[in-house]
Amino acid sequence: MAIDAWDALRADLARGREQAFAELYDRCAGPMFRVARRMLGADADAEDAVHQAFLDLLRARRALANAEDPRAYAIVAARNAAAKAATRRGRTESVALEDSPEPAGEPEAADRGERDERLERELRALPAEQREALALRIEGELTFEAIGAALGVSPNTAASRVRYALERLRSKLAASTDGGRDR
Repeated sequence: MAIDAWDALRADLARGREQAFAELYDRCAGPMFRVARRMLGADADAEDAVHQAFLDLLRARRALANAEDPRAYAIVAARNAAAKAATRRGRTESVALEDSPEPAGEPEAADRGERDERLERELRALPAEQREALALRIEGELTFEAIGAALGVSPNTAASRVRYALERLRSKLAASTDGGRDR
């Protein structure tokens, strides 16, 4: 979306125009949902968090309209709603993602399914702060500055959390792959 289009959207959001919120939803709901799902582990919980985030955004429409990056603001609102939901449910550590459909019968699809499951398992095993920073970076496509602001840490700390998460995933996935070759 071009900068001038965001400016027009900001003005419409400040006025509380319904169409502006619909446009914001169309542009941001996907990454908001993915961040919330990564944090909460279940589609229904993530949907609830996104719904709550949009209610919060509606109430804070003036702050949203004044945000430098409304997309990042909306994604952080989903992160905040998911964090509150996780705290209420006592889910601050690893979460189990809902089962995904079985891969197709082709060997390549089965290998992909196995790799995906291994990756999901290792993502769930990450420390909560690393998993959250990684979700905001990958799923939300936020900058380290935006992640740092959302998490109350410096951009360097946000970058470190993402880096440590990626290093841990790389190491664990390489070890599990190497382990499979030695058998």
